[in-house]
Amino acid sequence: MTYVPRFVDINKITEKHIIEIRHDTGEKIVIPYKDWEKKEKQQTVYKIPIEYCKYRIDNGRIMTEVLSYETLNAPLKDVNDENIQSLISKFLGKSDTTQNENLKKILKKEGQKEPAVITADGLLINGNRRKWAFEQLNKANPSEEFRHLKVVILPGSGDSQRPTVSDIALLENRYQVYMTGKSEYSAMNKALKLLQNEKQGIPIEEMLKDDSTYSNLTETEFKKKVKNFKKANIIPVELMGEYLKLNKSKDAFNRVAHKWASFQELSTRVVSKLEDQRTLAEHDIREQDIGLIKAAAFNIIKLRDHSQVESRNHMLIRNIFKWIDVDKKEFYKIGKIEDINEDIDDPDERYAKWNDENNDIIINSIKKLKGLAEREKDQQDPLNRLEEALAKLTHEDLNYDQLTFMKKSDVPGALQVSNSIQTTIKGLVDLFYYLDKGDEFQVKKLIEKFKSR
Repeated sequence: MTYVPRFVDINKITEKHIIEIRHDTGEKIVIPYKDWEKKEKQQTVYKIPIEYCKYRIDNGRIMTEVLSYETLNAPLKDVNDENIQSLISKFLGKSDTTQNENLKKILKKEGQKEPAVITADGLLINGNRRKWAFEQLNKANPSEEFRHLKVVILPGSGDSQRPTVSDIALLENRYQVYMTGKSEYSAMNKALKLLQNEKQGIPIEEMLKDDSTYSNLTETEFKKKVKNFKKANIIPVELMGEYLKLNKSKDAFNRVAHKWASFQELSTRVVSKLEDQRTLAEHDIREQDIGLIKAAAFNIIKLRDHSQVESRNHMLIRNIFKWIDVDKKEFYKIGKIEDINEDIDDPDERYAKWNDENNDIIINSIKKLKGLAEREKDQQDPLNRLEEALAKLTHEDLNYDQLTFMKKSDVPGALQVSNSIQTTIKGLVDLFYYLDKGDEFQVKKLIEKFKSR
């Protein structure tokens, strides 16, 4: 089957208006569109009124806010609707406020140096924050210099180079996701954008191949990198989606944006490992219990207050396998706690009621599991330390042939250290001998002797 590119829809009426009002600045620039950089194909920089530059609804920088808003309200469809433009402007204003304020100061002092990029009908591919900053500056201090935006206009409806959906996705990636020195997308927004692109038929692999950090890799290396990228970025977002759906807040990603690290830990340290049969065997986990483990993790992430056991939620997720090892039954109890049954539509009310009923129950279970894990660690650590010491003493650098080449001046010092090791080992051998025999008198005697050294 021949691949037919899907071109971006262009509003021909708006396209005509932009052609009529654009003003050639006399500047030229090369932008990373299609193969234009390789061919060094310079483009004209125009100046147009900012009202002709429209924010895109699917702007990757504000994916979280848009999806969450659409969940609670209605889909945002008409990009030319002034109310929608105003809403997107508010979303942009709240994202990365420090960078936004810095940008306003730079534009006010130095003006716009780098042009934005728009489609032929005015949709901003790159330059959303610059438009936002100009709007804010113009409100505070109305001035002609803040009413126009320098732009490069992508090929229009009658041009063979007009953009496909894939071209726009790649161009946005090149500008916002992989270039340095910008207010880059958050990891969550980046993942959401990549998933949106995939739904539009643009594989994540295609987007990553366009990233210079993935160039010059063998096919095997590339596949491994893609797998790790998905584990650290894509799967966490998918887990967020699953969590939100279970909690009747489908696609309200702003509710869990602050829990990004927890979902990353869940993906990389738990879910990905549960796909490995060796992990299941090592921790004596049945396949039918995998869903219960994930449910327990979701309930831990859902906790309103976990400060009694850990200040950072993602650190709780990191300990899941330790807790499974010390008491599966206790850990699985956390996974069996269900969402509230009452028909409460408001997500804040649902969250509050669930926590009122279950927060303390889960915290008590975690306290118990944490205590058991720490006691087990205390019991295992001495043996682990001895094994580490033995490994160092039997290291190849300490074989007899190697030691004969020591500097003579080092030999007396080595003899002194060896005697100290011998004395320590003799004391340990005696201690473990009497511990094994259950001779508390001799154990106590050796401990007192050790303390008096």
